[in-house]
Amino acid sequence: MDSGVPVRLRCPDCSKSMGPLEARLSCPGCGRVFLPVDDVWDLLPRSLEAVKSNEDEAHVDAGPPTWRRLFFHKRYWVEWCDTRWLPELVDGRTQRFLEIGGGLCYASALAKARAPQSCIVATDVSPRYLRQHAVGVGAILGAAADVYAAADAETLPFDDGQFDAIYSQVVLYRLPDPARALREIRRVLAPGGRYLGIERASPWFAPFAAPEARALTARAARQGTRERAIRYREWQTILKDAGLEAACLTPVPGDRVRRPWLRLLGNAARPIYVAIRLTRP
Repeated sequence: MDSGVPVRLRCPDCSKSMGPLEARLSCPGCGRVFLPVDDVWDLLPRSLEAVKSNEDEAHVDAGPPTWRRLFFHKRYWVEWCDTRWLPELVDGRTQRFLEIGGGLCYASALAKARAPQSCIVATDVSPRYLRQHAVGVGAILGAAADVYAAADAETLPFDDGQFDAIYSQVVLYRLPDPARALREIRRVLAPGGRYLGIERASPWFAPFAAPEARALTARAARQGTRERAIRYREWQTILKDAGLEAACLTPVPGDRVRRPWLRLLGNAARPIYVAIRLTRP
């Protein structure tokens, strides 16, 4: 780890605290040993649901090269992340930053560039994807994360109350229990720490909702993963189940339609993006 306050881990299997991340870790509870492989730590639980482990299997074929994924497939997301969303999370006071389900983990690279003094932790459920692409993104953008780790968003392998900023992007809708993931996020946030999650809200009007739901379900069935349509009101219910206030959920303003009520009206026929914001007292 090159900078920042070292992150403290806890065992993803028995929840025992393991102390600061070092070159080699051993759990004092269950004895499991953790080592990085090709710069990526495997901090996943030994027992992982099939829909999560299949996320890794989906990347057996490396597919398009990293640079193409970054600059062609994700170019708008990279811009939005850098100009719209990270500025409200990362500044000179940030000591620890966590990205959940990052995939390419460009948010972690951008956060490192903004706050080089911080400890930046980039995670995804697929260790294969992290090795194939995320580590390379850090090199391409000239600001690698301090830690790359495979982690389950519903069982975060970190001790309580330590991250000043946590970010996720279109991740929760792929999880079996997004409310559980939100509870985990709140657990690992430091006092005063902030979380920002960007998610998609599916159309709420049935003639438009049904085709999208079928498409998402079919794609997930082909891959053996989890991907489902979640409407705005369902997100409100998920937040309530996680113990969060309804005010934590807001529509993301569009380039032309910025008023929240107009965004929700347009959501009848097309998906919109929503922001989940949480600040720990």
